[in-house]
Amino acid sequence: MLLAVLAILLPTSVFAASDCLPIGETSKHVGETKCIIGKVLHVKVGPKRVHLIGFCEDRAACPFSVVVLASDLKDVGDVRRLEGRFIEIHGPVKPYAGRAEIILNRVGQL
Repeated sequence: MLLAVLAILLPTSVFAASDCLPIGETSKHVGETKCIIGKVLHVKVGPKRVHLIGFCEDRAACPFSVVVLASDLKDVGDVRRLEGRFIEIHGPVKPYAGRAEIILNRVGQL
C-alpha cells in the first residue's frame, strides 16, 4: 500500500531507475507481465461503470490504457484520485482494440 501511495505522489524522475516501461513501449510487450509507468490524464466512466484510465489527450491514438471493471472497484478503490498523477501499474499486458491494456483488479497492482 505504501508503494501505491508513493507511486501516486512522487514525480516520474523518482522512478527513472525502475524497471517500468513508458506507455509508448507497451505494444512490444503484449502477452507479458510488465510494470508500466505514466501520467494519468483522465479517468472516464463508461457503460456498466467500467472505469477507463487514460494516459493521452487523444484516447483513440493512445497506445495504452488501464481498465477497471465495476466489480473490481471495491478492491481497487476510487481510481478518479489518480487523475494528474504518475503511476506504476503491474500486470499482464493484453491487446484490446488495437492497443495494449492492463486490467486493474486489485490495489496491489499500483
